[in-house]
Order: sequence, then structure tokens, then C-alpha cells
Amino acid sequence: MPSLLEGVLLVLAILPALLVAVLVTPVKLGFSATTSPTWRVKIAARLFAGLTPEILIHDSQRRLTKRKQRAAKKSRRTAKSHQNSVRRARAIAAAPRLVVGLLRPIHLQHLRMDADIGLADPADTGQLLGFLSALKFSLPSPSPVSIAIRPDFSGPCASGAIEAQLSFVPAAFLPPGVRFAWHVFGSNS
Repeated sequence: MPSLLEGVLLVLAILPALLVAVLVTPVKLGFSATTSPTWRVKIAARLFAGLTPEILIHDSQRRLTKRKQRAAKKSRRTAKSHQNSVRRARAIAAAPRLVVGLLRPIHLQHLRMDADIGLADPADTGQLLGFLSALKFSLPSPSPVSIAIRPDFSGPCASGAIEAQLSFVPAAFLPPGVRFAWHVFGSNS
């Protein structure tokens, strides 16, 4: 019969292996937004290439607890405004490379958009629809993107739903992050 110490050691051995497995297997990040019956935005993640149940990251229908509301207000008030100008300049210079490095490992699994769009001027609505149609028909044939847009020439409106699923391997974000941190904090040049 295993002792308590052996059980604790087993758990401590499994946790790093589990962490490495999470970092090197794809994560599926789902996003959905809808306007009917009310505005709702939902973001959820599924680990291990989508094999786990959804882990809810954000749901606009859920209310924040009082404690989280107070913490959010406090963190906004205590934001530091005194930063080193050299580091700030380095961060600004390195930011484009960081953004490209963070976007490269993200893959679009599918995107579905169903919307009614209207602007104040019917001519502007038609022009917007023309731009969106050109975008829609410029996509490759077997595309993971499905766009259905209906114009509403009666006046300004925006209603519909959008759903997207992205896939990425978390470990792929480490090289651009380390490169950015080295450029901003580590190099003396």
C-alpha cells in the first residue's frame, strides 16, 4: 500500500509532465458573438487538440462578483505611469516583430458569420456590401470561412452572429516572447 509521501511524490512527478503536454499539444480557442436576443460574447478553450471539455474563459452573460469588480477598479487606479523611456522605446521598436511572431502559430479552423448590416446612407451600405463581397469571393474554394451578409438599406443596423475557432500550440509563443523580452530587457545595445 503506497504511503502518503509516495502519493505526493507521484502527483509532483505527474504535474510537470501534464504541464509540458498542455504546452506542446494544440489548444482550440472558440469565440462566438451574437446580437439576438441580447448581446452575448463567449470565449472558451479546449485543451489537447479539443479532446477536453470546454473551459470557459469569458461569457458576457455571467456577472462579475463584487470582489472581482473591486479588484478591477483598484488595478485601473494603481497603474504605473513611470516607465523607463529607453525600455519603452525598445518595446515599441520590437512590438511589430512580436505581433508577427505571435500571430504566425495561430491557425483559423473555421469562421462563420451571419449578419444584417446597414449604414445611415444606403449608398454607403451598398459600398460596404461590395467590399465585403469582394473579400468573400477572394477566399480559396475549400475555405473554412462562411460569410452570409444581408444589406439593410432602411437605416443603420448591425445584427447577427459570428463564430470562430482558432488552433495554436502554446509552446510556439515562447520564442517570440523570449526574443521580445531579450530585446527589451536583456540586450545592452
